[in-house]
Amino acid sequence: MRRLPLHLLDEILFNLDPKSLGKMRCTNKSINSHISDDPNFKTEYFSRIGSSLLHVSKYDSNVLCFHPFGNSWSESEHLDNWLKILGSCSGLLLLSIKGRSCVANPLTNKFRFLDDSIWGKETWTRSGFAVDQIDRTTQRFKIVCITEQLEVSNPDETTYQFEINTGESWSLSKTTITCRSSKLEKGKNSKPVYLNGDLHWLRKDRSIVAFNPETEKARLIHSKFNRKPGKLLLCAGDNRLTLISATKRVISVFALETDGKWILVRRIKNKVVHQSIPLLYWNVHAYDGKCLEVRTMKNRRDGSVIHSYDVRANKWGVFRSFPRWCIPNRHFFLFKPSWSSVIGLLDQEEIKTKTKTKTDPLAVTESESISSVMAIMGLINRNLSFI
Repeated sequence: MRRLPLHLLDEILFNLDPKSLGKMRCTNKSINSHISDDPNFKTEYFSRIGSSLLHVSKYDSNVLCFHPFGNSWSESEHLDNWLKILGSCSGLLLLSIKGRSCVANPLTNKFRFLDDSIWGKETWTRSGFAVDQIDRTTQRFKIVCITEQLEVSNPDETTYQFEINTGESWSLSKTTITCRSSKLEKGKNSKPVYLNGDLHWLRKDRSIVAFNPETEKARLIHSKFNRKPGKLLLCAGDNRLTLISATKRVISVFALETDGKWILVRRIKNKVVHQSIPLLYWNVHAYDGKCLEVRTMKNRRDGSVIHSYDVRANKWGVFRSFPRWCIPNRHFFLFKPSWSSVIGLLDQEEIKTKTKTKTDPLAVTESESISSVMAIMGLINRNLSFI
């Protein structure tokens, strides 16, 4: 291994699953140092493997669960019920803690409470979280809230406006877009999708509102979707905008072409639902091109189960079971770690220093708020400690 050029060694290591990579660290001191201490290696490795699954209940039994890289093992954390996860993008989490917004990077243990809150803006379906890579090591974030308003003069048309927050305050974009009336999709599976610089909101007529936070340009993507849809999920798979249409028998994966037509990429037999009828509840919650996650619930007494479909292996497996007390209104997020530094994020000691010196009048003073952020970041870091 020592004689291998570094780029060849990296190609070998990049093809290992996370557990095998952890074992590889024990075989050689130089390899261990390269894997553990080189942030460029970690950033590239994380970018090549599948996403992890992070999900939290919306009410009451607020339990956060983290499944790293599609593995069946996971860890949970009990949270205060006033803490919400609002979004996940490029290794960052957008949180709301007691009504205050916070952006955090679990791998670097840095976070930032925003001056203006995002809470109260119908957050899960209306607010999009965008993270841009400035260079190989640095990122910046923006939050966009979309509002829709029926035209008084023409009820058949809807006008969309966009508010943008870069960490300091909200500003209303001059950009608006008016189109044929159709409401935005709502619900746990209707979070906006950030891909290739644009945020995407799915409408009930299957068209998509796209907005670029950098250029502040908006457009309507007219979708030609001929197949009668079942349960829908808008997501990003294999770096393409993807629409999942799921019935009890089959899950169809469509990718959006430049002409607005959805092209069938693959069809997956929905064995976990079709072979388990009757079910009290089932839905598709996440897809990243490598794994598909489906949650089922036979009855409230036994709780629910998350099933995972491995695209490459063409195989279903059980991801995790949940007792009945932690199943209500769960929100699912795909999370891919990033070691990139983010403009404006600080570690816990830096935030304490700012608070003491009062250089930041809105610095967090509530110790329980900081401890909640640290609990989320600690949960993720414990699950990724093998790298």
